[in-house]
Amino acid sequence: MRRLWLVLIVVTVTIVFGASYASVIVNAMIGPWSGTAIEHDGSVTNMQFGQHLPRPEWVPVYPNASIIQASSLTAASRPSGFHSLDLATRASLEEIKRFYVDRLTASGFEVADLGLMTLNPLTARMLGIDGTLSAKRVATDDMITIQIRTPDGLIPSRALQLHWGKISELPRHAELEQR
Repeated sequence: MRRLWLVLIVVTVTIVFGASYASVIVNAMIGPWSGTAIEHDGSVTNMQFGQHLPRPEWVPVYPNASIIQASSLTAASRPSGFHSLDLATRASLEEIKRFYVDRLTASGFEVADLGLMTLNPLTARMLGIDGTLSAKRVATDDMITIQIRTPDGLIPSRALQLHWGKISELPRHAELEQR
């Protein structure tokens, strides 16, 4: 009976406030966890997941956003790690873009608004993508990408997905695409 109530609460939150806020609840119940993977070459990849993983001071969290989940992956090919932070907010696309462009530019990043990238508006909407920002700070070898998802729920909210790492640790083909 307890599980049924839990499922009903999560479904209700999803319908009313959107999937991003329901995900906050689910990830809080799961709690932090970690894992390891053995790569084809025998090297080890370490993974951590949790809502309160450490992040650099230059990774801004949108004001009043709730943390859905954070993750960190460290591998032989990416010793500095590949990190992500998923947030839930009720802010508009323009408010989010303005915040991240201003904050990252003030931190010395060169910010590019990639819009929908190569997607047409109908495909982007179907995939739940409202916009993308990409920023690089060559002096410190840092990069961050912010994917802004489309809103959902009766009281609309949206997810923000931040991914960061070192420019020099990008796979060669991804580095060429970033130029």
